[in-house]
Amino acid sequence: MKSSLRWFTVAACSTLLVTSCGKKETVETEVAREAEQSLPAAERVGSAEAPGTGPTGDPSTSANSMTASAGGSASDQAAYEVWFKKYNLDLNDPTMLDADPDGDGFSNRDEFLADSDPHDKNARPGIHKGIRMTEYNEVVLPLALESIEGGKARIKRTDQPDAKTITVQEGDTIRGLPLKVRRVETKQDFDKSGERVNLSQVAFEDSSTKENIVLMKDLPARTAATYAVLASPDGKTTLKVRRGDVFSWPAEEGSQYKVMDLSQDQAVIQQVETKKTWTIPRQ
Repeated sequence: MKSSLRWFTVAACSTLLVTSCGKKETVETEVAREAEQSLPAAERVGSAEAPGTGPTGDPSTSANSMTASAGGSASDQAAYEVWFKKYNLDLNDPTMLDADPDGDGFSNRDEFLADSDPHDKNARPGIHKGIRMTEYNEVVLPLALESIEGGKARIKRTDQPDAKTITVQEGDTIRGLPLKVRRVETKQDFDKSGERVNLSQVAFEDSSTKENIVLMKDLPARTAATYAVLASPDGKTTLKVRRGDVFSWPAEEGSQYKVMDLSQDQAVIQQVETKKTWTIPRQ
């Protein structure tokens, strides 16, 4: 990936210099040729093995492809040049995208995407710009609600195939589980299509964790043991989190984040200091 980014920097940035400054094509060709000499033969423009090279070996075709892999599209090239000039970065340096001038753990590429100062270690992109949810493990209550009638609920264990259906009411406990029935409620409503929906539920309290868990008919009840794994882009930093957890990230120790929600596809986190909320997608 680093080789590809270096190649992109050469192709895209030399093109940008020519476009913005109005220099002749010979200047672009000379800059690209000099930069290419420092790369392995397989990575040079026109090589059949060069990553990102278009079918004709045209640098502009490859630049469009590599701009996308660097976080944007070909139309973002002008923004790259403006940002490089703003922070006095060398457009002709093939290692520029991977460099970390301020040593804050974020590359120039990360800083560009977040529009933060690459020379100020206190101006960091924020973990929400880079981390992803790589794993999700849902732990559900081993119970299924069959029906509710007269303030009593018929419940069956799902982890015991031969278990008999039991009837419980408010104040009862579930044998073999640290659960106490707090409420039994019969409720119906209508969905957007006008169809009747059964929203009857049984609310439990887990005596071991003090967690409140709601079990609805035909739906699994997720417990606090459900967790997700967050990881940095390079996979070197990982963190296991549960809903309600407050954590900090090694590269951003000055900030704290709270896990607002977890699902199969994403994690929702909120920065404690600013109350800003972001969605972290699952890879």
